[in-house]
Amino acid sequence: MFIKFINKIIRVLVIGDVMFFSAFGLIGPIFAIFVTNQIAGATVATVGFATTINLLTRALLQMPVARYIDRHKGEKDDFKFMIAGSTLVSIVPFIYLFINTPMHLFMAQVVLGVGGALANPGWFAIFTRHIDKGKEGTEWTLENVSVGLAAAGTAAIGGVLAQNFGFQNLFLIVGVLSLLGLIIQISLYSTVIEMDHHHDGACNE
Repeated sequence: MFIKFINKIIRVLVIGDVMFFSAFGLIGPIFAIFVTNQIAGATVATVGFATTINLLTRALLQMPVARYIDRHKGEKDDFKFMIAGSTLVSIVPFIYLFINTPMHLFMAQVVLGVGGALANPGWFAIFTRHIDKGKEGTEWTLENVSVGLAAAGTAAIGGVLAQNFGFQNLFLIVGVLSLLGLIIQISLYSTVIEMDHHHDGACNE
């Protein structure tokens, strides 16, 4: 399989991303149904506001985070932000289990937005730094196609799971898959630290 021929860091980042997109792909198409049917007082407008809160929070915070990590050499900061953000994203499905009001939902969406804002710049920085020379288009496309297929493949499955097992069990599954994606990212820790030590040593020579 082609993915075996790309370097470890790119491979792990792609696999971790696939887990996250698979997880949230399960609830993406039916999120509006959950909000309007399961949350007291929620309407279709609530869904719109919830989506806006997530995206707006992410948009406002991402650039300051990106500028911060660009000003700090080495990959430890990139890695820490990626893991911190991914951790926040991973706990959101579990927060959904306890939502009773639209305000609870909006707070969960803020957490989701902050998580994305922290995780994305670090992920992009590490991916860009380690992409194989001469394979930039191929590896970015591999990432895009992989997460697209993951989200597409789980969209229908999410509807079936919600219909047969309920939203509570679905959110548990989403949370577990997200945590697996987080664990996959964390597995890069030793590699990132080794790279930083090598970089520091080279700078001191």
